Amino acid sequence: MRFRTVQLKSSRFWNVPMRIIALALSGLHGLCLGICQTDMPVYSIYAPPGDYFTHSGANYAFFPFLHQWNWYYGHVQNDGGVGIRVDFPYAGNGSAYFRTPRFESKSDIEYRFLDGTSYWGRLGDLEWLAYAWYRSSESTVSSIIHLPLRIYVGNLDSSGWVRDLGYLIYERSMNGGGAVPVDVWVWEELAASDKRFWQNPINGGNFFDAQPLSVWASPTGYQPHDGSRVGVRYTADSVVCGVSVGAGTGWSGLFVGAVDAIELRFRNGVWLRFNFEVRPEGDVNGDGIVDDEDLLQVLMAFGLSCGVLSV
Repeated sequence: MRFRTVQLKSSRFWNVPMRIIALALSGLHGLCLGICQTDMPVYSIYAPPGDYFTHSGANYAFFPFLHQWNWYYGHVQNDGGVGIRVDFPYAGNGSAYFRTPRFESKSDIEYRFLDGTSYWGRLGDLEWLAYAWYRSSESTVSSIIHLPLRIYVGNLDSSGWVRDLGYLIYERSMNGGGAVPVDVWVWEELAASDKRFWQNPINGGNFFDAQPLSVWASPTGYQPHDGSRVGVRYTADSVVCGVSVGAGTGWSGLFVGAVDAIELRFRNGVWLRFNFEVRPEGDVNGDGIVDDEDLLQVLMAFGLSCGVLSV
């Protein structure tokens, strides 16, 4: 098992190209952790009411969480918005909030190991995958649309690098469909119940021939096809190295909703539950607690002037 995280202390965030973030991370040595806890709070960058990152351009914009490394708001474009906020609290004081006002809009929140070698476990060992989602009645998009859950999956090469990276994506529309509930939190488990997932390889386009997770995670796996296009074969030996939730693109109309309590459990002992919370006032280092460590950071920074980030 490989599981490595890097944590940097900061309360600022920038619009940084992901190639720059990955390059910076490649020079850092992380802390190896054997994870067995089931609750890992993910705190907002700002104090209440929390974050709201939006970007009006057609290009993707990213904001990294420098207080909780490998988390970031990403793929935000065309006035899409995302942030950990107090609007729709679920298992605490907040959740990850999404707003996409039109067809071209998009916004994500993601965790992904950016060093190219780390992962939580094998796809064949993923025995539990769950999350809670919320669709507001303010939404005008099709009644079948909710926030999909994606897992980052890849294949290891002989040197231990993760290659063939892409998403396996769960949506209700691929599992019976129908109108989804509004103004209520919906909790779903996806792995033990063997839901169907479709594939979106990075830079490879969508493959909508959704298959049960047990097919993707079988010894022979599955390789999707779409005419002459061929996707990536994932098998039981493929690795899971991240998780993602996003709204848009291609959703005609307004979407407003939220997600929380993302849980993954592997047979290797890794058990993760990501709960999105808004950091309290005075929490400088983003650990959810106001204590002497926050005071120390303020004192250490006293008198310093802000620099300019150039990329």
